[in-house]
Amino acid sequence: MTLRTYIIRRSIVIIPTFFFISLIIFTLLHLAPGDPLRGVTFGRSKIDPEMLEELRSRWGLDQPIPVQYFIWVGRFLQGDLGYSFHNQRPVSALISERITPTLELMLAAEVLSVAIAVILGVIAAVKHYSISDALASLGALVGYSTPNFWIALMAILVFALQLRWFPTSGTITLGITFSSPFHALLDHLEHLVLPVSILVLGWTAYLFRMVRSSMLEVLGQDYITTARAKGLRERVVIYKHALRNALLPVITYEGISIGYLFGGAATIEYIFAWPGLGQFMVDYANYRDYPTLMGLSMIIAIMVLLANLSADIAYAIADPRIRYE
Repeated sequence: MTLRTYIIRRSIVIIPTFFFISLIIFTLLHLAPGDPLRGVTFGRSKIDPEMLEELRSRWGLDQPIPVQYFIWVGRFLQGDLGYSFHNQRPVSALISERITPTLELMLAAEVLSVAIAVILGVIAAVKHYSISDALASLGALVGYSTPNFWIALMAILVFALQLRWFPTSGTITLGITFSSPFHALLDHLEHLVLPVSILVLGWTAYLFRMVRSSMLEVLGQDYITTARAKGLRERVVIYKHALRNALLPVITYEGISIGYLFGGAATIEYIFAWPGLGQFMVDYANYRDYPTLMGLSMIIAIMVLLANLSADIAYAIADPRIRYE
């Protein structure tokens, strides 16, 4: 089986899975308590009940939930995510305005977390039961047992308010005219340091434990002993033979972790006033804005499904023994 055929077959499974997920999310959103029209004022202090009923009928909220779902599916298949109840703008436009800051935050945290976790995990496994292993394991224990929102608040208190090393919120300093794009970039990177660091701290802790345990298991295999008996250098044994096999569980976890990383990013975005999808979802969840929440949920679902597909493809890259045959 070629890789192209494999992707096609997986897509046949992914498509119904996607719509099943959308059905669950759609149903839960509509069964949750709250009225999406409560926050709709159109600049007025109060809207007449007759106008509310007209809006309810215009937006299809008076229809049964199954009918509303199939109407949404029909529009989604045409590339229409609907209009926001709260500000009457296309959901696709709202998402496109905020997806770049979220991707920037998540990708930076993901790359740094994987790099740090792999390096520390390999060192801890090779030198297990040493002082470096104990210190790294202790740091990982603190990292994944401490709530990230508390760490974020403490980081703002210490590094932003007391030491004044980094800004407290936002993506760029307002009210300043930068002399060059380079200075604007430096200012943006200063705003990026704290939120990315908080995400990296928690995410690295999970990945470090996984890399360490996987490496310890692989280093005890017979083929590693054989490679050393052949006289191969220890660096070749560790990085060429052991690490590639040890990364397979990490790849699996990375494929299913996008949703968890997005949830963590939502908390951090809200605390640091980062104008991404996370903070946006929290705000519009309070509004009970069904079209916007469905559009955001489907973006996350697509990212998770594509990440799982990418993880399957990455297996063959990490381990030459795996073939789609």
